Amino acid sequence: MLARMKRPAATARAAVAAGLFPLLALTACSQAAKPVPPPVTMSFCGGNAQVQPDVVIVVCDTGDITARDLKWTAWGKAAATATGTATVDLCAYNDCHTGSYGTTPIRVIISTIVRCGATGRAYSRLRYVFPAGTPWPGTPANLNTSGYVAGPKRILPPASQQVSLTC
Repeated sequence: MLARMKRPAATARAAVAAGLFPLLALTACSQAAKPVPPPVTMSFCGGNAQVQPDVVIVVCDTGDITARDLKWTAWGKAAATATGTATVDLCAYNDCHTGSYGTTPIRVIISTIVRCGATGRAYSRLRYVFPAGTPWPGTPANLNTSGYVAGPKRILPPASQQVSLTC
């Protein structure tokens, strides 16, 4: 009689073991989770690295173009795009001493992810486009400021509408 009582317990243990075996087999065969890479950041004009900044100074040293209220798409991908509003110095290409500022829609495209330091990743190229047209109509792309009275050799926004970013 004692042997019969042990049988149901042994059967129950065997059933539990049989039920756990597939889970153990799957766990043993599964690959270890890949480490999550650090987020892609963006640094501009010597500032701290940021993820999806809402303000970007596009032209360093002069502040001729500052993109604001940026809304990003595809951040972390090979290229990310933002739309927002640019505050531009309307005197960037004119020889005016006080400066005059206006706003216009802007699209910012960042690309070319590079390694920064031991573990960081950052975008290294920024291109900007004014969807409503240039805020400086009629200005040649190769303008030279050497004859300017109020700023000879002044840095102008790049004719290529592209700037390099730093880590």
